[in-house]
Amino acid sequence: MRILHLAKYYWPRSGGMERVVADLADGASALGHEVEVVAVRSFGEGVRRPRKAVTRTFSFGALGSQEIAPGYIAAAWRRADVIHVHHPHSLADLAVLLRAGRTPVVVTQHADQRRGAYRPVSRLVLRRARAIVVPSRAHLAMSSELQGFEPKVEVIPFGIDESRWATVPPPPEEGPVRALFIGRLAAYKGLDILIRALPDVPDLSLDIVGSGPMGPRLRTLAQALAVADRIRWFGEYPDEDLPRRMADAHVLVLPSVTTEEMFGLVVLEAMAAGRPVVTTAVPSAVRDVNVSNVTGLEVPIRDVSALARALRLLSEDPARRRSMGEAGRARVQEHFTRALMAERHVALYQHVQTGWTPFGAA
Repeated sequence: MRILHLAKYYWPRSGGMERVVADLADGASALGHEVEVVAVRSFGEGVRRPRKAVTRTFSFGALGSQEIAPGYIAAAWRRADVIHVHHPHSLADLAVLLRAGRTPVVVTQHADQRRGAYRPVSRLVLRRARAIVVPSRAHLAMSSELQGFEPKVEVIPFGIDESRWATVPPPPEEGPVRALFIGRLAAYKGLDILIRALPDVPDLSLDIVGSGPMGPRLRTLAQALAVADRIRWFGEYPDEDLPRRMADAHVLVLPSVTTEEMFGLVVLEAMAAGRPVVTTAVPSAVRDVNVSNVTGLEVPIRDVSALARALRLLSEDPARRRSMGEAGRARVQEHFTRALMAERHVALYQHVQTGWTPFGAA
């Protein structure tokens, strides 16, 4: 089968959608299918040679959230048995609507289109699609764009290459207990709540991996709370080196405060590495991934005291950390591997080629 992914960006740009597209492409390739990805290359962005065919089209810049990449439209006319569009992506929507023929279209709704001007085009593609994939029922419940399209929605959880994280060694037995945050330094990530919790967990150190607009303010907050000497700031870190940072960690923390945190792939990666996780009760797929009191702990949103208690509990109890880490690793193996995600998508592709009849609608 020839599978064509229409993605906004691709490696070396790092992000949740980019990682999902890469794992879907790698997973289907491993199953013997021919996969091609069409993605935009922004000015100044280098190109790595991937393991599958990738067509990179140059962008002259962005107009709002939309890249100015006219070559993308032509690149999207590759031969394919199935076209897989990753929303939100207005340029891919336009390419699909211009493309003649009856090639089946599958859409993954990573998030709704925020710009109202692009929504009509997005809905036209959703109408044309034979199947719409969401990674959790929470995605469907929170999506306004998918209203009316529920009969052709299929829930397929995201997965990761768990073998990459299975080789991460156990955390150090000596030295301070380390919490780890990996992600963009943006307001919705709730990193300020995590830093405010540190004074109440005096024996805990924190590693922060990522960059973003909140960086200077967060550093100032750490100084004001006299916890700066317990925080290591690593900035943007190469994706291939992230297991090295995970190796130093005893627990991963994702203190997000809004539903912009829709899934949290980093939670899966920590669980696959045998680390317990602390997450917040954001009503998104994060709650489907972390099972509270089994694979980690869950705390109320923006609750500094509750987060501090959870971190204290794990920092003081290595046996609990080990048992939660083992449970997390088993949960990833059972539900969230790249191979399982690819197999489910390939089955869906084969199904829509014969004509859509819902076989797992949410």
